[in-house]
Amino acid sequence: MSCKCKKSNCVCEKVRKIAAAQDEVANNDCCRAGSCEKSLRDLLSPAANGNGNDTIPFMLLCGCESALSGLLPYFAWGVRNVNTSCFGPIPSPFFRVKKIKEDDKCCAVLELLYPSLCDSTPDSLLDFIEYDGWYATGACVEVDLSNFTGITCFPPTTTMTPTASNMQAGINAVNALRNQQAK
Repeated sequence: MSCKCKKSNCVCEKVRKIAAAQDEVANNDCCRAGSCEKSLRDLLSPAANGNGNDTIPFMLLCGCESALSGLLPYFAWGVRNVNTSCFGPIPSPFFRVKKIKEDDKCCAVLELLYPSLCDSTPDSLLDFIEYDGWYATGACVEVDLSNFTGITCFPPTTTMTPTASNMQAGINAVNALRNQQAK
């Protein structure tokens, strides 16, 4: 992808399409493996209508400030309520779009997602990048999508509500990815 795309913003357009598709299959108002086009088709497919999928998870790729632009995922920080009296920041490079801001077509509210690992006892970093689902964290962040040069979509899914151990496993997986990126 070009870093100098000024006429239109491919990331904004793609996230708008994801939001519209998700809105067609589920109420998407409140926060609580393939290409994006394929994920959009799969989510809206009449054959898949009864599968309950309501989300196209995705990662945003960082802009042009380094030689690795377009390769490094953007890690956002959201705030999650731990219980009625405690809260804390959580990071994630995985999102679902909750809403596109009406006043600015490139501004979106994204919910941070945590992966459900295929193997509950990972032995290596590679085990942290094999997922079989996504947990909704309830933590959201507002972003200007025009600051990104790429988007990677995962297959459509239904997000799950995490337990404390699921959240911890998700935090561990995300931190392993962050640590790998920092190397």
